[in-house]
Amino acid sequence: MAFEIGKIAGGYEFLDVLDSTKTGVAYKVRNLKFNRLEMLRILPRTVQDDQERVERFLREVKVHARLSHPNIITFYNASEIDGQLVMTMELVEGTPLGWRLELGPLPYPEAIRYIRHVLDALSYAHSQGIVHRDVTPANILITPDNRIMLGGFGMAKSATDPNLTRTGTAVGVAQYMSPEQVKGLTALDGRSDIYSVGVVLYEAITGKLPFNASSEFEIMLAHVNEVPKPPSSINREIPQELDELIMKALAKQPAQRFSTAVEFSNALAEGESEAYSVASSAPAPASVSAPVSAPAAAQTRQEVFGRPSTAAAKKESGSLMDRWLFRKWTFAELALGGVITSIILTLVFIAVMTMTGAMPLSAGH
Repeated sequence: MAFEIGKIAGGYEFLDVLDSTKTGVAYKVRNLKFNRLEMLRILPRTVQDDQERVERFLREVKVHARLSHPNIITFYNASEIDGQLVMTMELVEGTPLGWRLELGPLPYPEAIRYIRHVLDALSYAHSQGIVHRDVTPANILITPDNRIMLGGFGMAKSATDPNLTRTGTAVGVAQYMSPEQVKGLTALDGRSDIYSVGVVLYEAITGKLPFNASSEFEIMLAHVNEVPKPPSSINREIPQELDELIMKALAKQPAQRFSTAVEFSNALAEGESEAYSVASSAPAPASVSAPVSAPAAAQTRQEVFGRPSTAAAKKESGSLMDRWLFRKWTFAELALGGVITSIILTLVFIAVMTMTGAMPLSAGH
């Protein structure tokens, strides 16, 4: 049973529907006790006879309740309203990264900053023994003040949680699943999330997924068997060094990837810190910095990775001509230029008239 918008139930005023799927409905609500806007998700009464669905919902509550991090959506409460299980959490007014990528790829320095904050959130979750298992652009929110918030812990699992899926059954979104998830392995660790982050970063800077096909089955096979093209083969602005980091995150074997989210983040940070120490005299804050435009990203490329970008090279080649054309000319220079131009035009006129016979040359006496 859905709650009616504008009505009050269980101490919450229901203001709007945020999302509606087969698995439930998410509402924008006002917590009347704290006068606070929240997101409320329900497990519909129609599926509460499904023991596995109930267990998954309760596991998500337990997982989320253990997490408290600036880049993770905050869990508030779980209860029952009118016979339906509900959970409430922080209402994040933001844009999913997936929506932003519909407009095209991000400049790679901006993508690196976003991904590093995702890795910060995952590092914390992994330290609590929790593997996310659903890192996708849809679950990464960019807030109006440019913070990154990670959500979508519905499939998250800790080592001590019971297995609710049979061994050999793949869990996740096909385009972002690690090879271990495709194989249906239950003993996943944080390196599975690192693979998914590698896929997200690949897509963020190229505008394309490393693997795409007409069916999810083919995509899942590709995660296990195929090596993706280097990102720089799609977007030439991407330096080889960043290629190598992403390809390491996308290694088929977990042992060949970064061992932790911190290690991956630190590897990305090396280029990021160099770029922004040059771009700004003020030190960058610990939180997510303001986005960098594509031209600015191109200008910082040589400073970060040692190779000039195409845009920077074009700008340098045109700079001398620009300085000559758009300099401020003095009055004396303009006057002299006018005299010289008049003389040249007069000589050209005389030459043309002579060549056409309109002005014959005088015979000498």
